[in-house]
Amino acid sequence: MNFLVVLIVAAGLGSAWYGFTRVYDPKSKLALADPAGAERRADVIEALRVLAFFFLVNFVITTILVFIAAFFITLFAPPDKKPFVDAFGEIINSVSQDKGTLSPLSSGGVLVTLVGTLISVAVSQRVVRGRPLLELGLRPYKALPLDLIMGLLLGPLLFALIWFFETTAGFILASSGPTYNWGELAKWAAIFGAIAVSEELIVRGYLLQTINKAWGGTVAVVASSLFWGLAHIFNPNASLISALNVTVAGLLFAYAYFISEHLWLPMALHFSWNFAEGAIFGYPVSGFQVENSILQPALEGPKAITGGLFGPEGGLVALFAILVGALILYGWGQSRQTPTPKREKK
Repeated sequence: MNFLVVLIVAAGLGSAWYGFTRVYDPKSKLALADPAGAERRADVIEALRVLAFFFLVNFVITTILVFIAAFFITLFAPPDKKPFVDAFGEIINSVSQDKGTLSPLSSGGVLVTLVGTLISVAVSQRVVRGRPLLELGLRPYKALPLDLIMGLLLGPLLFALIWFFETTAGFILASSGPTYNWGELAKWAAIFGAIAVSEELIVRGYLLQTINKAWGGTVAVVASSLFWGLAHIFNPNASLISALNVTVAGLLFAYAYFISEHLWLPMALHFSWNFAEGAIFGYPVSGFQVENSILQPALEGPKAITGGLFGPEGGLVALFAILVGALILYGWGQSRQTPTPKREKK
């Protein structure tokens, strides 16, 4: 999750919350002219307050964790044995780069992001809402095992379709592999698992569910997906097509949340999508290269179709895969019963 985007969103939501509270003060002319809409306005103002608080807390906590991690890494394992100030600056700068100690796909960067997300979501849930973290859709339910299986299988299936299409079209000129480095695969499984958990908690967890309560499902799905696309627009080799595709992928993940009413299905799908894309088929993952993948394709073709260095999500081929995924999820939603959360023992 790009720190700049989080800060911009926090500032925008905070400004909107302040403006709404001023404009629709109970004693203002606008409020007095429409007393029937008081409850509706209160819901909107509360949603803006909750979201502004969350994104600000997320930015502050994650930034603090980044500086703490960078300090200790520089102190005990400075890159290239550089002087402290130079090494510290290099590590901080790696946060927004495709390679480096705290880059988004490094073990350190992912750990910082996951811990920052868990703390900020838990704090926001407890302080602002007075509710536990599990109420965001993390409780177990009857169909959980089947949803996990579906989510874990769907990602590899969709990228197998992409691979088949690009091979048939002549875009994949050659491919080395398959090679299996189980240590590397385990590392990437942990990294992509942490990314799926942290990003789904923020986007389909806190953001979508808060907006859904105030404005309804349609606005929640569209707004959270637009944020999802914006959050990836500063990734390496991003483009307008990649932003569009990531936004549409956000619609797919949001649909996965609504048909299951929990976060486990979108988390599993998010994980398997990234893992299949990078660790199995060797494509870049949203602009970030994955090393030691099972397959390593030599790709050549129109960037608008293949996505180029951004990966399939930067091309029209990903849009096709997302639409296929949506059809499969639609059938899955029609064939399964809505899960019922288990009640906690009092």
